[in-house]
Amino acid sequence: METITNEAAGNQRGMSRRGFISGAALGTMALLGLAGCAQPNQTNTQKESEPSNQDAQAPATPDNVSETLECDIVVVGAGISGLAAAVQASENGSKVLVLEKGGAAGGNGAGTEGVFAVGSKLQKNLSIEINEVDIIRTELEEAQWVTNGALWYDMVHNSAENIDWLQGNGVQFNGVADNYGAGLYNTMHWFDNDSAVTSYIEPMQATAEQNGAEFRFGTAATSLKVDAGTVSGLYAEDSSGNIIEVKAKAVVLASGGIGANPDLLVQAGMAQNQVNEMMTNCSPSVCGDGYNMAMAAGGRDFLRNAAIQGFQMVKAFGTDTTVPYNSPLNGGNGLVGNGLCVWVNQDARRFNDESLAMTFNMAANLGACLGNRESYAIFDQAILDGCELDEADKKTVEDALTNNDGTSVFTANSFEELAEHFELDAETLAETMERYNQFCAQGFDGEFGKAQPFLTAIENGPFYIARIDALVVVVDGGIMTNVRSEVLDDASKPIPGLYAVGLDGAMLWRNVYTQNMPGTAMANNINSGRNAANAAAKYIA
Repeated sequence: METITNEAAGNQRGMSRRGFISGAALGTMALLGLAGCAQPNQTNTQKESEPSNQDAQAPATPDNVSETLECDIVVVGAGISGLAAAVQASENGSKVLVLEKGGAAGGNGAGTEGVFAVGSKLQKNLSIEINEVDIIRTELEEAQWVTNGALWYDMVHNSAENIDWLQGNGVQFNGVADNYGAGLYNTMHWFDNDSAVTSYIEPMQATAEQNGAEFRFGTAATSLKVDAGTVSGLYAEDSSGNIIEVKAKAVVLASGGIGANPDLLVQAGMAQNQVNEMMTNCSPSVCGDGYNMAMAAGGRDFLRNAAIQGFQMVKAFGTDTTVPYNSPLNGGNGLVGNGLCVWVNQDARRFNDESLAMTFNMAANLGACLGNRESYAIFDQAILDGCELDEADKKTVEDALTNNDGTSVFTANSFEELAEHFELDAETLAETMERYNQFCAQGFDGEFGKAQPFLTAIENGPFYIARIDALVVVVDGGIMTNVRSEVLDDASKPIPGLYAVGLDGAMLWRNVYTQNMPGTAMANNINSGRNAANAAAKYIA
C-alpha cells in the first residue's frame, strides 16, 4: 500500500451590469490573504524537473490514525462542484462522505449568482432561442481551437437537463435569463436573490444529507491512499489534529483549485514579483490540495495551461469587497481597466489595447500584463474625475497619495517626473505619451487599434502613474481530466478511482477564460461533479 501525500506533490459589448464576473466565474469576492497556503519564496516540493511521482518512494502510512471511516465515494471539498458530486452520488445510492477544509459549505462559489444553460425550460418560456452549436463554435474559435470540443459539447448539451436536475434538488432560480449585461448570449440563469448561498449551497447540502451523505467540516484531506496504482481512499486531519483514515472505492477532488497558493501560481505562469504583490479574492483555503495530491498520485499536470482569472488593481486603492463589486477605483472594470488609461511596461512602452475588458473580454486585462516584469497605468485628473467618485472613493485616493510609500501610485506635473519616480526611462515615456496623444488627435490608434471612443488625450496635469498589480479571483484547471472527470496520468489514461471536478479539473479553457458565455464556469462545476459521480458509480459497481 502506498500513501501519497499532499506535501509530496471583437464587438464592443459594454460593461457588465455588475462590473465583475461573479456569475460567470467563481469567487467569494471578499478580499482575502494567503493564510493556510505556502507563502512566496518557499520551495514547492513538486518540481517539473523531478521524476514521476509514480516512481518516487512514498512516505509511510500514518501510525497515529484516530478514526477509520469507510464509504463508497469520498468528496474532497463542499463547494459548487463538490456539492453537485455529493448529491448525484448519493442519489445514485452510493455511500458518500464529504470532507470540507472550511467551517461551512460553499468555498469559492458563495459569491456566484447563476448558471449557464442552453435550451432550458426557462429560456423557452422567455422565447430565448440559442443554437448550442453557436456557443461551442464560438468558444473553440476564441480559444484558437486548443480546447477540447468534446468537453464543451458535453457541458453545453447537458446544461438544460442540469437546470432541471438542480431545481428537482431544491435549487431556486428567479426566472431571469440574460447575458449578464456583457455576454454574447442570454445564457445566465439567475439564482433567487442572486445568491448561491441560499439558493444553491444550502438546498444542495440539505439534499445530499437527506440522501444519506455525511459532511465533515474543518477536515482537510492530506494524502491519497494508492494500492497498485488504484486510489483506495485518503487520509485527512481534523481541526483538532486528529488523523482520519478514509477507506473508499473512489475519491472525487473538488478542492477549488490553486488560487490562494503563491508557489502554484508561479507554476501557472505568474512571475514571482507579481505573486509577491498580488491580492486574492478566492477562499483562503484554496491551496491546491487536490492538485498536489493528484500530482503525487501520478496525475498529468495541466497547471501551465490553466486559465488565471483575475483583474488589475492598484494596491494603494484597496479593493472592492462589497456587492456588486463595481467600485470605480478597483472593481472589475476599475480605473486602470476602464479603457481610458495608457498602459506601459518596464520599458515605458505601451503593450496592448487598454480597452480589452470594455470591448472584448472582461477577464482579459490581467492576462495582458502577465508577460511584463512591471506594468503601469498612466492617467490624468480628467480621467480620474470621470470615474464619478463618491466621497469615500475620493478619500481613498487622497489617502493613497498621502500615505502609501510611493510604490503603488504617484502624481506629478510631467511624464518625466512619473518615469523617474518608478525608474522608467523618462525619454521613452515622454515619446510614448506624445505618440499616444497624436493617435487620439487623429482618432485612430496606430499601435494596437484601440476603439475610438476610448482614445482620450492625456495632456494636462496633474498626471498619475499607478503600478498595476494582480487581483486573482480563481484559477481554472490544474489536473488533466477527461469527459468523465477521471484524472489522467502522463499517458492520458485514467487513474483508477480518482476524479477531479470544478476548478481542480477544469479543461474547458487553456490559459484564457473566454468569459463571453455567462455562467459557464458554474455550469462546468455542476456538470463535472455529476459526471464524476456517475462515472464513479459505474466504476465501483
